[in-house]
Amino acid sequence: MIPQACGGVGAIGVTAVVVAMVVGGHSCVTVAAPPASPGRPASLYGLEARGRRIVYVFDRSASMSEPDGHPLAEAKHELLSSLESLGSSRQFHVIFYNERVAVFAPGGNRGRPQFADEGTLREARRFIESVRAEGGTNHAQAIESALKLAPDTIFLLTDADEHDDLTDDELARLTRMAGGTCCMVAQFGGNEGRRSPRLEHLARATGGQYRVVDESPAE
Repeated sequence: MIPQACGGVGAIGVTAVVVAMVVGGHSCVTVAAPPASPGRPASLYGLEARGRRIVYVFDRSASMSEPDGHPLAEAKHELLSSLESLGSSRQFHVIFYNERVAVFAPGGNRGRPQFADEGTLREARRFIESVRAEGGTNHAQAIESALKLAPDTIFLLTDADEHDDLTDDELARLTRMAGGTCCMVAQFGGNEGRRSPRLEHLARATGGQYRVVDESPAE
């Protein structure tokens, strides 16, 4: 199966920008180069998106430590691989959450996506490695925090059960907030099937995908 690509500049073929102007009574036409392509799609567990602004929203609740810390270790491994493949023309942000959000904030820039240059990626790695699994799960607060950044795509990863799923009211509110943001949801679950039907609904409603993946230990 070919993963669906979604979101942002680069998902359509733009060859040039034509600007018509009148200067000194004479008309002229300027052909400008298109924005630099962000290259290959951003990806997470086979979900793909071509947007320039990517926000990663990762569950860090206590269940992500069971068994033996494997789910969170695997999540970090996949997240770092995704970040390192973004290319320096993309911007990214990282949010980990349980009942509260923990936000990547290099230089105190808590609410601003960062370009994926070498220095910022080093800081992101330090932040990601510092995260520990604890507490419960509040998807809505974390997704709302991500949507406020107006990204092209949100990659969300969780291992939560159905009882932690969005409420109907939260689903309706977040769908309205999404605007042009595409939500891609990966859920640890192995062979347990779809455990968060409202998260799946949010993904589909925003043009994204929902996928259940196996949280095998990171190597």
